[in-house]
Amino acid sequence: MELRQLKYFLKAKEMLNFTEASKHLYITQSTLSQQIKQLEEELGQPLFDRIGKRIALTEAGELFAFYAERSIRAAEDGKLLLEDLGGLKTGVLKIGLTWGLKTLALSSLKIFTETYPEVKIEVSFGTTNELMEDLLKQKIDCALTYFDGAHEENFIYQSVLTSDMALMVSSDSELVNLKGIKLKELEQYRLALPVKGFSTRDFLDRAFEKYHIVPNIAIETNQTSMIIDLVELGAYQTVLAHATVHNEDNLKAIPIIDIDMKREAVVIQLKDSYHKIAVRVFIDLLLNENKDEFDQNK
Repeated sequence: MELRQLKYFLKAKEMLNFTEASKHLYITQSTLSQQIKQLEEELGQPLFDRIGKRIALTEAGELFAFYAERSIRAAEDGKLLLEDLGGLKTGVLKIGLTWGLKTLALSSLKIFTETYPEVKIEVSFGTTNELMEDLLKQKIDCALTYFDGAHEENFIYQSVLTSDMALMVSSDSELVNLKGIKLKELEQYRLALPVKGFSTRDFLDRAFEKYHIVPNIAIETNQTSMIIDLVELGAYQTVLAHATVHNEDNLKAIPIIDIDMKREAVVIQLKDSYHKIAVRVFIDLLLNENKDEFDQNK
């Protein structure tokens, strides 16, 4: 039994289509079919039911998938462990970010790459759910995101900071002199918000429902940077965490004074996985760089 065969099996399980799976694996369909057939013969059990051009996992396939995934993960962990023996002179640091915490990570990334220039850094953006899925698939080493839900046992969570939500307006707006605003008063403003599925939008929707707020959502987008641009131009207002607009000089934050609207930014890692040195160093930098703000808001 080879790791290659396990990877082929897991891709076929994911796609439930040999043709599509072979395309993603950059091999021919006949090669994929042959390798899975050899795996089934070695196990003495069919892993897939072939129904015409369609395939479906058998009960044996469902059970075997857990151990196949664990074997692949163990092999990857072993590889990372060997790479770490050489210190931070090689390797790749793969970080997942939500758009709202981009500025939070910039100074830590700058220090890391200046200190360890030989380590390549890959940064990918996504929603919280997308990043946690990437962690499970080991596509990224850690995720920096806002998180409000119950902690899942597959992950390790470390708080970076807490940050208050506020009404964000252009620094040229006549609203800049407001000392504070009540949540109900948000109904009178034309808001630009993230689309549903983003953790910030889901957080706001829960608050709006709880306190019977009917917001005037004039525009929705999956790009937080576009929301900030639109607010800076004076076209709309928005509701975001202070940490999201950190160092945005063209915005003014109006505190929400009647409701506690705090967000928690966390670093999330896969629990039963080897955590390479580069990740540990980056997280330490991230925590230290934001320690003062964290203590202030805690």
